Amino acid sequence: MIARRLRWPPDAGLMVRQLTGAWVCGSVLMGTVAWGFLSSEATAVPVPVAGRGPLPAPCPGSGTPCLYPSFFQLTPLGRLAVLALVALLFVALAVLGWWTAGASWLTGDPRARLLWVLLVGAGGLVGWSYAAVVTFAAGFGATAQLILAYTGGGLPFALAAGLLLRPWRANVLAGAMCAGLVAAGFLMVAGGPAPQNVFALYAEYARSFLSGGSQPFLFY
Repeated sequence: MIARRLRWPPDAGLMVRQLTGAWVCGSVLMGTVAWGFLSSEATAVPVPVAGRGPLPAPCPGSGTPCLYPSFFQLTPLGRLAVLALVALLFVALAVLGWWTAGASWLTGDPRARLLWVLLVGAGGLVGWSYAAVVTFAAGFGATAQLILAYTGGGLPFALAAGLLLRPWRANVLAGAMCAGLVAAGFLMVAGGPAPQNVFALYAEYARSFLSGGSQPFLFY
C-alpha cells in the first residue's frame, strides 16, 4: 500500500516535460531580452526628482549614477528584437502546450490550450519582471543578472505552468513557492542598505517601462 501511494501519477512524464520546457523557453528567450536591456543601460547625469532626492543610485557594480531605459527608449531595432523574442516565447509555449496536452487541466482542446499559453506567458512575464526589479533594487551587477536570467529566468513560467497542472497538490505547491519567492524578494529589498518597498518600485517601473516619455526609471 505504501509503494502504491509513492507511485508517480500516470502523467508524471508529461508534467516534467511541460515544466522543464516552460523553464527552458523562459530562460533562453527572456535571458536574451535581459541581455538586450542590460546592453542598452545608460549612465545618467544627476537629476533632481521631487520626493526622491537629488541623485539616482549608483549602477550595480559601479560608483556612477545610472538609469534603466524603458521599452520606448530602446532603438527601433532593439524594440523589434524584444517584440520578436516575446512573440517567439508565446509560440514556443503554444508548441509546448500541444506537445504536453494532458499534463494540465487546461490543455484538453485548442481553445483551452490557447488560454493556457496566455496565462503561462502573462504570468511568467509578471514574475520575470518582478524578479528583474528585485535584482536591480538589490544592486546585483550586470553579470549576476545575466547569469540569473539565463538560468533562473524560466522559473516564473514553470511556476505559472505548475499552477495549472492537473493534480491539485501541484497547484498548491506552485502557489506556495510563488508566495515564498515574492516574500523573499520583498525582504531582500526592504532589508538592503537603502530599504525600499519593492511593490511600489514594481508599479513605478511598470509605468516607466511602458511610457513613451523621455524620463527613465531611476533606482534609489
